[in-house]
Amino acid sequence: MVDSFINKQKSKHNGYNVSQCLRMFGVSDSGYYAWKGRKEDIFGKQAEKKADRDAIKELMRRIIIARNGVVPGKRTFRVELFRRFGRTVNTKKIAALMAEMNIQAQMPHKDAYKHQASHNHVCAAPVNAVNQNFFIAPRRVILSDITYLYYGEYRTTFYLCVFRDAYTRENLGWSIGRYMSLKLVEEAYRDMMSGHAGELAEVMRTNEVYVHHDQGSQYLATSFTELLHDDGFVQSVSARGNSQDNAPMESFFGRLKTAILDMVAMCRDFTSARQLVDGYLKAYNSEHYQYDLAGLTPEEFYQYATTGVYPLDNYFGVPASIMMTGGDLKKVRRRYADEEAAARREASQKHREEKRLVDPEKVILRDQRLLKSVIDKWKDKEMTASNQITKMQAVLEKAKSALQFIKSLTEDKRSELKEPLAWRKYTELSYVFMMNELF
Repeated sequence: MVDSFINKQKSKHNGYNVSQCLRMFGVSDSGYYAWKGRKEDIFGKQAEKKADRDAIKELMRRIIIARNGVVPGKRTFRVELFRRFGRTVNTKKIAALMAEMNIQAQMPHKDAYKHQASHNHVCAAPVNAVNQNFFIAPRRVILSDITYLYYGEYRTTFYLCVFRDAYTRENLGWSIGRYMSLKLVEEAYRDMMSGHAGELAEVMRTNEVYVHHDQGSQYLATSFTELLHDDGFVQSVSARGNSQDNAPMESFFGRLKTAILDMVAMCRDFTSARQLVDGYLKAYNSEHYQYDLAGLTPEEFYQYATTGVYPLDNYFGVPASIMMTGGDLKKVRRRYADEEAAARREASQKHREEKRLVDPEKVILRDQRLLKSVIDKWKDKEMTASNQITKMQAVLEKAKSALQFIKSLTEDKRSELKEPLAWRKYTELSYVFMMNELF
C-alpha cells in the first residue's frame, strides 16, 4: 500500500517525495528499501546471500562433525571456519546462523564432586606461589586437578587427572583410572615428564617452574611433594575453597564435560570410556583452534610462543611442507644451546682440575709461612700476657697493703671511707685507679 501511494505521488507534478510519504505512514527508510530490495531483487543479491548463508551452515555442520558432535560457541565457530575453510565470518552472523539451525553452544555442567578430598590442616599446606598469575610464559605454570566422569547404564564413576600448561593451554600429561588415588596423580605426572621433561628442564635453567594444584590429599602426599622437589619444581597450592586460584583448570574441565560427558555416558565399559577421553585430550592439543590463542591449536601456539613464527601454509611463496616446523627449529636451537652448555661445562671442569693440581715445594713453603705467621701472633700475645701479669701482680700487692691499712684505721676513719670520694685522700688506696686496666 505504501509503495503504491509513493508511485502515485511520483506520477504527479507536485506530489510528495519518498521520505515525506514514509513519514506519513510511519515507515522507516531502511525498512522500506530493504522490503523493496527483497521484492525486486534486481541483481539476484538475495539469492546469492541465501546461497552463501547455506554454504556457511554446511561448513558449520562439518565443523560439528569434525569435533565429534560438540557444538562450539560463536567465537570458536569463527576460528574453525577461518582455519579449516579459509572463511572469515562475523560472530554476529554466526550467532544468527546458529539460531536458524536451531543449535546452541553446549554449556558446562556443574561438578557435583567439588572439594571431596582436602588436606587436614591449612597451615600445613605449601604457599600459593602462583597467586592467580597464570599467564607468565610457556611451561612456567603447570596446573593440575582431578575430575570425575561416568559411563554406562549404572553411571559408573571414574577419574581423570591432567597436568596442563596454563599459558599455552596444552595438556602435557594425564591419567585415567577407576580410583581417585595418589597413583592416579603420579601416573599423570610421569606421563607429562615422559613427553616434556626436556622442555621443562630448559626453562628451569633460568626460571622457576611452578606446579599448581588444590589442597587434595593426593597432591600433598609426602611422596608426590618429594617427587616435585627432586625434579626441581616449585609446588604451589590454592587457598582452601577458592576455585579462582585454579580457574583455568576448572574452566577446562567444565568445557571437557560439556563436550564429551554425554558421549562418555553412552560407553558400555571402562575401556571404551577411557579411550574416548584419551582421544579427546590428544585432539584438543592438535586440532582445537582457539579464539584466545590467535586462532591456533595449543601445540601450534606453543611453537609460536617459543619461536616467534606464526604457522602458515607458505612463507613468501615457500610451502611450509618443505620447511622445518617450529618444533624442529626449537629442537635445533636447543641442541646448539646444549652443545654450548656442554662445552662450557667441559672447560669449567678442566679449569677446576688444573686448579686442583699443586706444586709440592710451593705447598710446603706456603705452610711454613702460615705457621711462622701464627707463631709470631702467639709470641706477641705471650709478651703482652707476661707484661699484664707482672703489672697486675703489683696491683694485687698494693691491694693487700690497702687491706692492712684499712684494718689499722679508727672507726671514724673507716666510716669516712664509706663515701667513695674520700678514698682519694689516701695514697695507700690509690691502687683502685690502676684497676681501670681490667675493664
